[in-house]
Amino acid sequence: MEENINVLFASDENYVPILLISILSLLENEHNFKNVCIFVLDDDISDGNKERIENLVNRYSASVSFIKTKNIEKMGFNVLSLERNFELSSLTTYARLFISNLLPKDIDKIIYMDCDSIILGSLKDLWLEDILDYYCAGVLDCTNTAVKEALGIPRDDSYFNAGVLLINLKKWREENVEEKFVEFLMDNQDRFYQHDQGVINLVFKNQIKIVEPKYNLQVYFQFLEYDLAKKFSCMETEYYSKEIINDSQRNPIFLHFCGMNYFRPWYNQNYPFFNEFEKYAKLADCEDIIDYSARLSLKSRLFFIFSSNILGLFFLKLIPSSFVRLVVNRNALNELNEENKKLEKIS
Repeated sequence: MEENINVLFASDENYVPILLISILSLLENEHNFKNVCIFVLDDDISDGNKERIENLVNRYSASVSFIKTKNIEKMGFNVLSLERNFELSSLTTYARLFISNLLPKDIDKIIYMDCDSIILGSLKDLWLEDILDYYCAGVLDCTNTAVKEALGIPRDDSYFNAGVLLINLKKWREENVEEKFVEFLMDNQDRFYQHDQGVINLVFKNQIKIVEPKYNLQVYFQFLEYDLAKKFSCMETEYYSKEIINDSQRNPIFLHFCGMNYFRPWYNQNYPFFNEFEKYAKLADCEDIIDYSARLSLKSRLFFIFSSNILGLFFLKLIPSSFVRLVVNRNALNELNEENKKLEKIS
């Protein structure tokens, strides 16, 4: 049995129930380590909720430590000069860029995971990935090609989803990457880069190791077959092979519920993994986070009705890819443009 695994989450006060569910699912499914050491980037979590988290973790003989994101201000970085970026989101979103200084110096690597997720298997194989020559390892993002290019990333370049990252903290410290992040943010305050995800991709270009998608199975690939998932993700470039995706769908380790509300089981009882999410919510005593009365839009309901039966899937296959790209790209680019407009107003 392996000795320790280090896992990092991030949360503010509002997201604590989602965090609790994700932590519990991790601890229910991780049996390959003597010690699971959990760290939480703490953006003003209340003492009462910290106690809830500690009580849950103690049930599994694991450990949890809270790292205040406000400690970034004590590092010597001119955080106030970056307020135009931070104003678009909570500081927690960007705190991940500074973890090599925020976390204890004796930790050489850690797995960061977004908490809008559930974990269904062991992280052992991911933890044992050789990342000696990489800044981190992660799963390719199923970003639509138009948004990727709008971020300034060539269409054929790899682009990673930051929802799960095996991070080489030793290399981060040796090469002082926080200074590189700050320099990038300072030089690009007039552009929105999907928070820290875009920053990590652009600063670490070609130095991120690709791992299997089962470690960060993103929404369309959770319930659609390969070709349909690619169509509705609007990816026009290479992704993982159909065989690798099929294996990840059969054996998912990390389910990432990112994106719109209809991809989030606490809002959508018809979501394919709702039962699994509900099970962990009950075990974590967070069932009240589930909005059983939530009403999705007609478009969302129709999409899930079609995707859950053979006739509906046949209809989805008939929709031209060009039409899907037109609709999805327009919405995604509008969101990106709105964030850039916010930056313009702030500046």
